[in-house]
Amino acid sequence: MRYLMILEVSQKQAYIFSSNKLKENIEHSENICQVTDIRYFQTIADMAGIPFSEEGNLVYSGGGHTVLEFEDKETAKSFAYAVSRTVRQEFAEIALYIKVMQYDESRTPGENLEQLTKELEVKKSVRKASFHQGSFGVERIEASARKPKALEGLIERIEYKGDKEYKPEGYDMPKRFSDLGNSKYRSSFIAVVHIDGNAMGKRVEQVRKKNEGKSWNDYKSELRKFSDSIDTNFKEAFKEMTDKVAEGLKKGAKDKLDLEYRYFPVRKIILAGDDVCFVTEGRIGLEAARIFIERLADKKNDQDHQNYTACAGVAIVHQKYPFYKAYELSEMLCSNAKRHIASYGTEKEACAIDWHIEFGELADTVEELRENYMTDDGCHLELRPYLLWAEPDVWKKERIRRYDNFRRLICGIRQEKIAYARGKLKEFREALRSGEKAAQYYLKSNLLEELSLAGYEGIYKELEFDQLFSGQGLEGKIFADTCDGERRSLFFDSIEMMDTFVELV
Repeated sequence: MRYLMILEVSQKQAYIFSSNKLKENIEHSENICQVTDIRYFQTIADMAGIPFSEEGNLVYSGGGHTVLEFEDKETAKSFAYAVSRTVRQEFAEIALYIKVMQYDESRTPGENLEQLTKELEVKKSVRKASFHQGSFGVERIEASARKPKALEGLIERIEYKGDKEYKPEGYDMPKRFSDLGNSKYRSSFIAVVHIDGNAMGKRVEQVRKKNEGKSWNDYKSELRKFSDSIDTNFKEAFKEMTDKVAEGLKKGAKDKLDLEYRYFPVRKIILAGDDVCFVTEGRIGLEAARIFIERLADKKNDQDHQNYTACAGVAIVHQKYPFYKAYELSEMLCSNAKRHIASYGTEKEACAIDWHIEFGELADTVEELRENYMTDDGCHLELRPYLLWAEPDVWKKERIRRYDNFRRLICGIRQEKIAYARGKLKEFREALRSGEKAAQYYLKSNLLEELSLAGYEGIYKELEFDQLFSGQGLEGKIFADTCDGERRSLFFDSIEMMDTFVELV
């Protein structure tokens, strides 16, 4: 006899991002890590006198849930009661779902786990209410989240020591959004970065099929190896990203950011498996996302020996913008990047990044936001999402929508060769909204025709910046046809990001 148990926290994002304070967002994220941590389970089991060990009870942890096994139903029920009671008492706002199912020997290990997940979804769908009593009359109201918060000392919580957060040497970790990089006399933006691995569900399914004929113990060993490797690889990529950011700061980015304090301008919010969210100083959000995905792409999973691909969504917002909305926006942008990859073919592998600078627009979807980026003559102002990497045939096909092109163009705009017309560039951004002919007329009337040569020949072909003004008579372009059949501006993204971008090594 064997009983399987699945534990999952519901509505994690709503809980984590319920506050507009960075410190509380991080605390909420750590609380969720705690209530799904095997060390926390071990402490509860010891307190309740229930036999429990990681080696004997853990099946795997990943994908937002933890699966355990028990030898009999009574032990499983006792453990479920002890855990749910403790979590409800210590973290009243966390909705933890637990489902126990008897292992069916007539089914394969994979079929049993699939059935367990289905039964959990059924349980979540038939809950009596989607809310619960939030106050018992002995709490104080937390102003930032407008919800009750238990008074300290009323509830004795289990001491929990999670993984120590890594920080580059010489820096302090920011505790407030303003700590991320509040430069004097500048508007203060933060970047909320959401990164999600591509086709991870499909890879889990491949692992299950590959090990279908193995015994339960061998099967769960392979599954645990796969999920543990995902967690390790993503955490390694995050650490390497922070080291590269620190290196970039030493090489000059720190002077460009003009940071007032020694706080490191990156802070982790979520780093669980392939689900990643972190915040940065607004001007390095794109580059931090790029570096993370590049570092991740170099790694291979220990179980299936495949590399990773991922997409990123970056929401660049003011520090006082509602954080939950900023995170939702970053999630939508990440999903939009994934849809862009899917447009090349369902089996194609690539990494992409999408972003948006929030200027007060009200929209529920990325599509609604992008309606504001249409020109009067029906062209698109934006080129994003951009590819960071793709299979050779896709990379060759999509010569324009590459992040390298955007990065080279915006770096060129910020250099003296093109930046002599900085004020005119912002006027050119508005001319682009009127369409291609109006933009061409603006460049001619302001003697800026070299700019179109810089954008198309210097960036999107092989010409270098030092050849831009050689008088070769090459045709300049302002808009170009992309693989999706649309006509898009080559310049708008770079000009819009001109004041909100600092390159990193």
